[in-house]
Amino acid sequence: MRALLALLLACVAFGGLGCESLQAPPADPDAIRGPDDPRNLRRAFEAVVEAARRSDEAAIVAELETFLATREELVALFGAEVGAAVWPGYSDTVAGDLRKQAAPVIIERVADGFTEVYVERVGPAYPARTTPGDRALLDAFAPRGLAMYTVRLRKPGETLGLRLNGFVYHGGRWRALLKAYDHLPDPPPAEAPAPPAAPDAPPPTPTPDAPDAPPGADSAAPATR
Repeated sequence: MRALLALLLACVAFGGLGCESLQAPPADPDAIRGPDDPRNLRRAFEAVVEAARRSDEAAIVAELETFLATREELVALFGAEVGAAVWPGYSDTVAGDLRKQAAPVIIERVADGFTEVYVERVGPAYPARTTPGDRALLDAFAPRGLAMYTVRLRKPGETLGLRLNGFVYHGGRWRALLKAYDHLPDPPPAEAPAPPAAPDAPPPTPTPDAPDAPPGADSAAPATR
């Protein structure tokens, strides 16, 4: 203890000369903070890009399949009724298209130079980058306030590219909803507003009484002779 105290005092006395080893290393800005860090998506898709460079369709599909949601996960995201309604289209069309079509498309794009992986959050706070499909998914989530991201493969220095949308971290795993918004049930029709109440009718105008007959007048018609 005395030796450590003496060393610390020496560091102070000599302006920290030779004492760099006692300082904490600077934080790595690219270090992943936890499983919900969106940089996990970037690393996963960097592996997809490397597989595409090798034209390895099986490796691409294997990596992408880790993001597919189960029926139970859709129910947890959208609630029982909406999740059950989304599941058939998601499992047949969304997942089916990903398995059959995604790998050739990604290989073609990477060969054309779309090698940079860019991840960005979407939602009400980012209207310029949020599509109607993004908004439909966010509005349908049962847990409110979930963060959702898109992954874009693009050429370095460009902003547009191949966009894959609907990535959420929920239940300890990253899931891709992709075009699940196409299979959301139609919202219930809004109730028609009640017609405005009719204004109160004005009170009836009183009818004046007929004037009394003058005294001595006969109320009967005169007799004809």
